[in-house]
Amino acid sequence: MTDEAGERLQTSARGWLTLQLAVLGFAGLCGAIKSGGSGGSGAPRVVEAVAGVLVLLALGVACAATYLVARIAWPLHAGPTTDAVRAGRRLRLGIALTFLAVLLVAVAASTAWWPEEEEAASATGALVQVSTASGTWCGVLRASGEGVLGLEVADAGRAVDIPLGEVAALLPVGTCGS
Repeated sequence: MTDEAGERLQTSARGWLTLQLAVLGFAGLCGAIKSGGSGGSGAPRVVEAVAGVLVLLALGVACAATYLVARIAWPLHAGPTTDAVRAGRRLRLGIALTFLAVLLVAVAASTAWWPEEEEAASATGALVQVSTASGTWCGVLRASGEGVLGLEVADAGRAVDIPLGEVAALLPVGTCGS
Protein backbone atom coordinates (compact mmCIF):
# COMPACT_ATOMS: atom_id res chain seq x y z
CA MET A 1 0.00 0.00 0.00
CA THR A 2 1.40 3.41 -0.86
CA ASP A 3 1.88 5.73 2.05
CA GLU A 4 -0.71 8.27 0.87
CA ALA A 5 -3.37 5.68 -0.07
CA GLY A 6 -2.70 3.74 3.12
CA GLU A 7 -3.09 6.82 5.30
CA ARG A 8 -6.36 7.78 3.58
CA LEU A 9 -7.73 4.26 4.04
CA GLN A 10 -6.65 4.18 7.69
CA THR A 11 -8.24 7.57 8.39
CA SER A 12 -11.48 6.48 6.72
CA ALA A 13 -11.44 3.14 8.52
CA ARG A 14 -10.90 4.82 11.89
CA GLY A 15 -13.89 7.08 11.29
CA TRP A 16 -16.08 4.14 10.30
CA LEU A 17 -14.82 2.15 13.27
CA THR A 18 -16.31 4.70 15.66
CA LEU A 19 -19.70 4.27 14.00
CA GLN A 20 -19.34 0.50 14.01
CA LEU A 21 -18.62 0.40 17.72
CA ALA A 22 -21.83 2.37 18.27
CA VAL A 23 -23.74 -0.15 16.11
CA LEU A 24 -22.13 -3.03 18.00
CA GLY A 25 -23.18 -1.54 21.33
CA PHE A 26 -26.69 -0.85 20.02
CA ALA A 27 -27.09 -4.43 18.75
CA GLY A 28 -25.85 -5.77 22.10
CA LEU A 29 -28.20 -3.49 24.01
CA CYS A 30 -31.15 -4.56 21.87
CA GLY A 31 -30.24 -8.18 22.53
CA ALA A 32 -30.13 -7.57 26.27
CA ILE A 33 -33.46 -5.75 26.21
CA LYS A 34 -35.03 -8.43 23.98
CA SER A 35 -33.94 -11.27 26.23
CA GLY A 36 -34.69 -9.46 29.50
CA GLY A 37 -38.14 -8.16 28.61
CA SER A 38 -41.15 -9.35 30.54
CA GLY A 39 -44.45 -10.15 28.92
CA GLY A 40 -43.22 -9.85 25.35
CA SER A 41 -44.67 -7.68 22.64
CA GLY A 42 -47.90 -9.53 22.01
CA ALA A 43 -46.39 -11.15 18.94
CA PRO A 44 -46.69 -14.93 18.44
CA ARG A 45 -43.96 -16.96 20.09
CA VAL A 46 -42.41 -17.88 16.73
CA VAL A 47 -42.10 -14.22 15.75
CA GLU A 48 -40.51 -13.44 19.11
CA ALA A 49 -38.00 -16.27 18.58
CA VAL A 50 -37.14 -15.06 15.07
CA ALA A 51 -36.64 -11.52 16.43
CA GLY A 52 -34.27 -12.87 19.09
CA VAL A 53 -32.28 -14.78 16.48
CA LEU A 54 -32.13 -11.66 14.28
CA VAL A 55 -30.71 -9.61 17.16
CA LEU A 56 -28.04 -12.25 17.80
CA LEU A 57 -27.27 -12.42 14.08
CA ALA A 58 -27.00 -8.61 13.97
CA LEU A 59 -24.55 -8.74 16.87
CA GLY A 60 -22.42 -11.32 15.04
CA VAL A 61 -22.50 -9.35 11.77
CA ALA A 62 -21.55 -6.15 13.63
CA CYS A 63 -18.60 -7.97 15.24
CA ALA A 64 -17.39 -9.27 11.87
CA ALA A 65 -17.75 -5.81 10.31
CA THR A 66 -15.82 -4.23 13.17
CA TYR A 67 -13.04 -6.79 12.80
CA LEU A 68 -12.71 -6.14 9.06
CA VAL A 69 -12.51 -2.37 9.46
CA ALA A 70 -10.26 -2.53 12.54
CA ARG A 71 -7.68 -4.52 10.57
CA ILE A 72 -7.43 -1.59 8.17
CA ALA A 73 -7.62 1.15 10.81
CA TRP A 74 -4.84 -0.39 12.92
CA PRO A 75 -2.92 -2.98 10.89
CA LEU A 76 -0.86 -5.49 12.84
CA HIS A 77 2.09 -5.21 10.46
CA ALA A 78 3.48 -1.74 9.85
CA GLY A 79 4.93 -2.64 6.46
CA PRO A 80 3.27 -2.42 3.05
CA THR A 81 2.07 -6.04 3.11
CA THR A 82 -1.48 -5.29 1.97
CA ASP A 83 -2.24 -3.46 -1.23
CA ALA A 84 -4.69 -0.56 -1.31
CA VAL A 85 -7.18 -2.37 -3.55
CA ARG A 86 -7.65 -5.29 -1.15
CA ALA A 87 -7.82 -2.97 1.84
CA GLY A 88 -10.42 -0.83 0.05
CA ARG A 89 -12.52 -3.93 -0.67
CA ARG A 90 -12.33 -5.00 2.98
CA LEU A 91 -13.35 -1.52 4.08
CA ARG A 92 -16.37 -1.51 1.73
CA LEU A 93 -17.35 -5.00 2.90
CA GLY A 94 -17.07 -3.92 6.55
CA ILE A 95 -19.24 -0.86 5.88
CA ALA A 96 -21.85 -2.95 4.04
CA LEU A 97 -21.94 -5.43 6.93
CA THR A 98 -22.45 -2.54 9.35
CA PHE A 99 -25.54 -1.44 7.43
CA LEU A 100 -26.75 -5.04 7.34
CA ALA A 101 -26.42 -5.24 11.14
CA VAL A 102 -28.49 -2.06 11.54
CA LEU A 103 -31.13 -3.48 9.19
CA LEU A 104 -31.31 -6.75 11.15
CA VAL A 105 -31.77 -4.88 14.43
CA ALA A 106 -34.51 -2.74 12.86
CA VAL A 107 -36.39 -5.81 11.61
CA ALA A 108 -36.05 -7.49 15.00
CA ALA A 109 -37.32 -4.37 16.77
CA SER A 110 -40.38 -4.20 14.52
CA THR A 111 -42.02 -6.98 16.56
CA ALA A 112 -42.58 -4.45 19.34
CA TRP A 113 -45.41 -2.97 17.26
CA TRP A 114 -47.26 -6.26 16.84
CA PRO A 115 -51.01 -5.66 17.29
CA GLU A 116 -52.74 -7.19 20.29
CA GLU A 117 -55.26 -9.95 19.79
CA GLU A 118 -58.92 -8.91 19.92
CA GLU A 119 -59.80 -11.20 22.83
CA ALA A 120 -56.85 -10.03 24.92
CA ALA A 121 -57.73 -6.39 24.37
CA SER A 122 -61.41 -6.82 25.26
CA ALA A 123 -60.73 -9.13 28.22
CA THR A 124 -58.78 -6.37 29.91
CA GLY A 125 -61.57 -3.81 29.39
CA ALA A 126 -62.11 -1.13 31.96
CA LEU A 127 -64.70 -1.69 34.64
CA VAL A 128 -67.56 0.81 34.94
CA GLN A 129 -70.29 1.37 37.49
CA VAL A 130 -73.70 2.26 36.03
CA SER A 131 -76.30 3.82 38.33
CA THR A 132 -80.02 4.03 37.53
CA ALA A 133 -83.14 4.75 39.56
CA SER A 134 -83.74 1.00 39.92
CA GLY A 135 -80.20 -0.02 40.97
CA THR A 136 -76.46 -0.06 40.32
CA TRP A 137 -74.48 -2.47 38.13
CA CYS A 138 -70.75 -2.96 37.77
CA GLY A 139 -69.01 -4.62 34.85
CA VAL A 140 -67.42 -4.22 31.43
CA LEU A 141 -69.11 -2.33 28.59
CA ARG A 142 -70.08 -4.52 25.64
CA ALA A 143 -71.57 -3.99 22.19
CA SER A 144 -75.32 -3.41 22.27
CA GLY A 145 -78.19 -2.13 20.21
CA GLU A 146 -79.19 1.45 19.57
CA GLY A 147 -80.48 3.38 22.57
CA VAL A 148 -79.20 0.93 25.19
CA LEU A 149 -76.03 0.55 27.19
CA GLY A 150 -74.68 -3.01 27.11
CA LEU A 151 -72.93 -4.23 30.23
CA GLU A 152 -71.36 -7.57 31.10
CA VAL A 153 -72.03 -7.72 34.84
CA ALA A 154 -68.84 -8.72 36.65
CA ASP A 155 -70.13 -10.76 39.59
CA ALA A 156 -73.02 -12.48 37.81
CA GLY A 157 -71.36 -13.10 34.45
CA ARG A 158 -74.54 -12.09 32.61
CA ALA A 159 -75.33 -9.42 30.04
CA VAL A 160 -77.57 -6.49 30.91
CA ASP A 161 -79.07 -3.96 28.49
CA ILE A 162 -79.88 -0.65 30.21
CA PRO A 163 -81.92 1.97 28.32
CA LEU A 164 -79.84 5.14 27.99
CA GLY A 165 -82.70 7.26 29.33
CA GLU A 166 -82.48 5.43 32.67
CA VAL A 167 -78.71 5.90 33.16
CA ALA A 168 -78.14 8.37 36.02
CA ALA A 169 -74.34 7.97 36.28
CA LEU A 170 -71.55 6.11 34.51
CA LEU A 171 -68.24 5.99 36.40
CA PRO A 172 -64.98 4.11 35.74
CA VAL A 173 -63.95 1.95 38.70
CA GLY A 174 -60.92 -0.15 39.57
CA THR A 175 -62.85 -3.08 41.05
CA CYS A 176 -66.45 -4.11 41.43
CA GLY A 177 -67.22 -4.33 45.15
CA SER A 178 -70.46 -4.74 47.00
